[in-house]
Amino acid sequence: MNIRLPLTAMCCLGLLSGCVSYSAVMPGTVSYNGLEVKTSQAWNLAPAESSPASRSESKTWTQDGILLDRILFIPGVPSGQTLFYTGSEDQSLPAFRTDMMPNEIEELTESSIARLFLKGEISVETRNLRPHTYAGDQGFLFDMDILLTDGPDYGGIVGGFVAGRKLYLIIFLGAKPYYYEKHRDEVLAIIRGAGVRGAAQPD
Repeated sequence: MNIRLPLTAMCCLGLLSGCVSYSAVMPGTVSYNGLEVKTSQAWNLAPAESSPASRSESKTWTQDGILLDRILFIPGVPSGQTLFYTGSEDQSLPAFRTDMMPNEIEELTESSIARLFLKGEISVETRNLRPHTYAGDQGFLFDMDILLTDGPDYGGIVGGFVAGRKLYLIIFLGAKPYYYEKHRDEVLAIIRGAGVRGAAQPD
């Protein structure tokens, strides 16, 4: 989940999202900046304006609306760059480094999401860090819980790996309990089947 705004702004964005155009992602293999993923279901690709803090290469999928569930693909983050863009010195984010260990990338993800909210509005907890191999690249999986003071809580799964000295990260969040449980198995299959196959490709 590309969490980037105070909750009140997120709610406004959710109300406006019906006015922007979503496009269909059909079942099959999709590539974003070299990151290949496979889906057995159709998804909705959210327009870029629905995620203003996302990197230009990032993409967001949803089934039931981005405030209820979303998969955020963050492909090819170079060393020294952040997972999101804020444009605010007060919300400076930590940067990825190529030499980071999986637990450090877990902390990077947790900290990045937490800092995108105003203080006191969010609690982010990660757990169950475990190894996973993505098309030959050794990576990791971990679980995430996001607790909001005013809104639904979210359960999440994060998977990622470093290839070609760049970070490839996939973040899923679903509102608890229904939407997280509804999409968990399908999303886990998408994350586990991801990988970089061949040279990076344009969107």
